[in-house]
Amino acid sequence: MAAKNRESLLWNRIKKNIKNVFFTRIESSTINGIPDIHCVGFSNVFWMELKSDYVSYPKLNKWQIVWINKYVKAGGIVIICNEALSERKLKLYRCPVSGFTEPRLLKPRFSFSFPVKWPEVQASLQELVQLDPEA
Repeated sequence: MAAKNRESLLWNRIKKNIKNVFFTRIESSTINGIPDIHCVGFSNVFWMELKSDYVSYPKLNKWQIVWINKYVKAGGIVIICNEALSERKLKLYRCPVSGFTEPRLLKPRFSFSFPVKWPEVQASLQELVQLDPEA
């Protein structure tokens, strides 16, 4: 199954199971690197990048890394939701204010084994979004 199809399936599970968040899926061919979903919830505005692959880290391209680093440096919040299929885990990352260049070095803040318990994912997502950016 192609990565885009896996990300679409992940998107469907997120919008079905994460409550009280307004999600807008963005399909942009004009802005390189913009994350997949614009989100409003937990008293914050944030972006979410979806990844679903057989590697253990979020496989971001160079445009995504640049966009995310600029957005976070300007005070924004970006969450990466990575479905690591080979590990059978869903991982949540909050992109650091300090920036990053190598996605393999990012450390997930939360990790959930399959089958995912979505109320736990929602609580963890809320914690990530409301986290002090310097933490």
